[in-house]
Amino acid sequence: MELYDLITLYSDRFIPVFIRIAVMLGFIPFIGARMTPMIVRIGFALALTLLVLPVAEVRTDNLMGAVLEGMFMGLSMGLAARIILTAIEMASQWINLQLGLGMASVFNPLVGETLGPITFFFTLLGMLIFFMLDLHHYYIEAIIRSFEVTSVRYEGIFQGIIEHSKIMFPLALKIAAPILLVQMLINIAMGFVSKVMPQANIFFVAVPLNIFSGLFFIILSIPVMLAVAARYFINVKDAISVITR
Repeated sequence: MELYDLITLYSDRFIPVFIRIAVMLGFIPFIGARMTPMIVRIGFALALTLLVLPVAEVRTDNLMGAVLEGMFMGLSMGLAARIILTAIEMASQWINLQLGLGMASVFNPLVGETLGPITFFFTLLGMLIFFMLDLHHYYIEAIIRSFEVTSVRYEGIFQGIIEHSKIMFPLALKIAAPILLVQMLINIAMGFVSKVMPQANIFFVAVPLNIFSGLFFIILSIPVMLAVAARYFINVKDAISVITR
C-alpha cells in the first residue's frame, strides 16, 4: 500500500495521531534537539504515525477534541523526561558558577543556546543515561499504549506531572552536592589563609584551585551522578504509566 493510500484510508485519524507523536518527540533528547534537522524530526514522527495508525483508537466525531487530547498527552509524556534532564542541567549550572566558569561559554547545538562547558558536558551525560536505560524504546511503547486510553483524565495527569516535577530540585542538589561541598570548604580555607596572611594575594591562588579541584571531583563523582540520575530516570516510567493507564 502506497503512502498516499494509507494516509487517505486513515485520514480521519492521521492528524490527531501525528500531532501527539510529534509533540512527544519534541521533548526526547537528541531526537527533539534543535541540532536534528527538521526534515529528520518530521520524517521520524511521520514514520511512527504510519506505524501506529492501523491500531490507534482516536475520536473521529470531534477532530478538535482529539487534537487537543493528542497535544496534552504528548506534552505530558515528553515533560516526564524533560524534568529529569532539566534537573541535571540545573546542577551543572550551579557547578559552573562555583568553579568560576560562568564567564566561559560553549554553544550547545542540542538546545540552540550558549551554555557553560560543564553544563554542556552534563547535558550530553544526561542524554547518554536516557538512551542507556532504553527509555526511547519505552516512549515508543508508551505512545502506542496512550491510544488505549478511552477518557483522558486531565486533572489526574496534570497533578501527576506536578508531583513528578517536585523531584527536580532534590535531584539537582544531589548531583551538585559533592562539588559544592568541596568548593565551600576550599573557600573557607582560603578565608582563613587570607586572615593569617593578609599580604598574600588569595585571589590568584583560589581561582585556579577552585577550577582544578572542581574538575577533579567532578570526575570522581561521575559514577555517583550516573547512579543517582539513573534511579530518578526510572521514575519517568512510573509517570508515563500514570498517564497511559
